[in-house]
Amino acid sequence: MFITQISVFLENARGTLREMTKLLAENGIDIMALSIADTSNFGIVRLIIREACIDNALNCLKNAGFMAKKNNVICVGIPNKPGALDNVLAIIESADVSIEYIYSFNYNVDGNALFVLRLMDSEKVIELFKENNIRMYSQADINGL
Repeated sequence: MFITQISVFLENARGTLREMTKLLAENGIDIMALSIADTSNFGIVRLIIREACIDNALNCLKNAGFMAKKNNVICVGIPNKPGALDNVLAIIESADVSIEYIYSFNYNVDGNALFVLRLMDSEKVIELFKENNIRMYSQADINGL
């Protein structure tokens, strides 16, 4: 069960992030989750948006000269209580799967904090999440937020 993420490569220069967010805003695209990883020369902005806006966002970004691509990630709901994230990480570790990155969502659903996960072997972990009753959110769930 996956959701779609857009990754945008930005030059690490003043104003480029604002240029990107302004472009998305002008095109009515709501950023639901965002993560930024940077180096001295460039940054990678990871975005979650509603499915209906994905193609438009990619077209707008590419037409404006941004390098952008989409990929699949997992979104899980983790109870907002001590030890809950550790429980999810223990499940991933038990599968001997590496986490490429993780970031939180800007939404709280039914008392759960939402986290986006990119894993080396997602299919293996999805089955473990199901077995351990870890709630995963589909693209349709995200679209409904």
